[in-house]
Amino acid sequence: MIESVNLAGEFYVHDGYAGISEYIVVGLSRLGIRVNLIPFKLEPAGLSPEMLDIVAAAGPFVPGPLVFNSWVRPELDRFAGRPHLVHTMWESSRLPASWIGPLNRARALMVPTRFVARMFRDSGITVPVEVTPDGVDADVYPYVTRPEREGITTLVVGTVVPRKHVSEAVAAWNLAFADDPAARLVIKARFGAEGRAGLTSRDARVTIVDENEPTRGILHWYEQADVLLALGSEGFGLPLVEGMATGLPVIALSSEGQGDVCADAGDLVLPVAPSRWEGVYESHLGHCGVRGVPDVAEVARHLRWVADHRDEARALGRAASAWAHKERDIWQKPKAMLDVIEQYSD
Repeated sequence: MIESVNLAGEFYVHDGYAGISEYIVVGLSRLGIRVNLIPFKLEPAGLSPEMLDIVAAAGPFVPGPLVFNSWVRPELDRFAGRPHLVHTMWESSRLPASWIGPLNRARALMVPTRFVARMFRDSGITVPVEVTPDGVDADVYPYVTRPEREGITTLVVGTVVPRKHVSEAVAAWNLAFADDPAARLVIKARFGAEGRAGLTSRDARVTIVDENEPTRGILHWYEQADVLLALGSEGFGLPLVEGMATGLPVIALSSEGQGDVCADAGDLVLPVAPSRWEGVYESHLGHCGVRGVPDVAEVARHLRWVADHRDEARALGRAASAWAHKERDIWQKPKAMLDVIEQYSD
């Protein structure tokens, strides 16, 4: 029986990996495991008191397994001579070639979706790969009853980088609501979204938010929306399940990691198949296969359906919320991870 775990990674609330880290840490702690943190970056603002107590107690390595929770980065080399497990993901059809060797040095890998597990194996990963799904905290993202209001507010959550397909989201919104003065579009981004990918707020109906928010979640943005566009190529797709959890109808790209949720949730998501596949090339990583690109016309058709069928869309959101809270409960992830850690540790 494992009594303690060393967890290396980043710990703050306004990022996917770093935000999930807190749930892994606190969840393992609630299961009776002493979790010792080895942080590459730590920002206390927004972390829970429970997490801050664990941060305060962190020190050098303790006896027990090491789990590396991040993408493949130079810090992983520090642990090459020490038995370790890795929790990670990737978002296109092939892993970067430079990732394969470092990941194959791990005892086992933990990934959030079946898509990532298959893609890792197809890319040359030979160590065990186990799926431990990410999820949503119902206390942070409860079901929200939204008031009757004129027009439809569409929300996009994602940085303005190619794989998030923000430009396709904007194009679909313009196609659906070009002549609707009451329509609104909110783009919750980071890293200076204004001006990137042709994105500007010259249209008074468009709001662009591009700063980090050190809050426990961004429920306040989901509350203002009537529909969410989750069109990114993702390893998992947190905004998709966060939006569902709050009761939003979600229009989602049904490829890569989000394909798992679209398949599992069935009619509770408005899926959009890729209209084409684009090659993925990262300047520092090389060629990484392909990723899906959402069909703009299909996204626009779904947006018009939501606008024209408000009651049905709300009912869809209510059912989606119940599904997300039950089937993608984030507190199940630490339990699944502990099973894997115990299976592949001495």
